[in-house]
Amino acid sequence: MEENQKKEEFTEQERLAYEEQLKEDKKELLKLKQGVIAESSTIYEQHEEKKQYTFSEKISNFIYHNKWWLGFAVFFAAMFGFLTWQVVTTVKPDMIILLLVHDDFFNAACSSGIEELFEQYIDDVNGDGKVSVDVYYIPASQETAERDGYTGDQTKLFAEFQIGEAVLVISDDGADEFIVPEHTLDDLEQYFSDYQETEGVRFMLKDTEFADRLEWDEPFDDDIYIGIRKVKKTMDSEATMQKVYDVSLPALEKFVQEFGHLKETE
Repeated sequence: MEENQKKEEFTEQERLAYEEQLKEDKKELLKLKQGVIAESSTIYEQHEEKKQYTFSEKISNFIYHNKWWLGFAVFFAAMFGFLTWQVVTTVKPDMIILLLVHDDFFNAACSSGIEELFEQYIDDVNGDGKVSVDVYYIPASQETAERDGYTGDQTKLFAEFQIGEAVLVISDDGADEFIVPEHTLDDLEQYFSDYQETEGVRFMLKDTEFADRLEWDEPFDDDIYIGIRKVKKTMDSEATMQKVYDVSLPALEKFVQEFGHLKETE
């Protein structure tokens, strides 16, 4: 009985001592947090040892935590590289002609014939050992502007007129509000005033043999013409456009001489 009482008294003393120690630890901890003391003799902070990673482990960890951003970066880098490769390796044609007549059948039937014809008028400009002319068909009219998908055509037309890679234009009145020929095309009267088909910036094609040459079964509409853009500074330099102009004007002159009709002299 006496022994049990002693045990209970000892246990009570331990409990009181433990509670007192907790109070002291709390006070000590508060002093540490407030900066009153720099360290404690009763409370010891446990610091987790920082793990040391190898170089390969660091790389793997970085890739794991940034895999999505790295994926996007790789995709866009590959796309940029592909486009750059195309620009660097693609050989540009010796001449580009813009076909703006809003007639899909005319484009399908006549584009290759136009290319072959003008290939006879120029030399190998880019030095790749062959003569090549490309026709870029970009229909331009209020009718095509209202149909689905014309936004892309309009963007292409605007882009072509912002650079100087193509200066010869085969068009009709339907494209006038888009290219404003009196402001963007050169006056042909200064070169071809002796020809019946010359009307300001236009060399009219209706009464020429051009349709027969292309094996186009129907006569040209009254408003179809060929013209040449004025040289001016665009996104390309003015000098760059001048070089294209200097190749295209002699080709246009040969075209006019072949298909035009001289005015009768009194």
